[in-house]
Amino acid sequence: MEARDLPTLMHELKVLTIDVCDLDGVTPADIGDDERLINGTGAFHLGSLDALEIGAAIERDYGVRIEDLSAAKAAFRTIRTLAEHISRARGWM
Repeated sequence: MEARDLPTLMHELKVLTIDVCDLDGVTPADIGDDERLINGTGAFHLGSLDALEIGAAIERDYGVRIEDLSAAKAAFRTIRTLAEHISRARGWM
């Protein structure tokens, strides 16, 4: 898999989140890079089931598995923290 810069990866993760969670009417531009992902108050309100589905898609698409609860809490804080987690795991940072 080809390395990605952080802005590209964040955009991809926004698209992935919209697709996986069936967020009709939400565009990548509606999701802030630093907006809280789980139980947030912004353009969308994702729950723990959504996080599991996003995690499975990340493993499928990026080959990165988020193993434990503390790592998941840190990674799923925002789109930016999720992108940083993937970038570190893939050796892109």
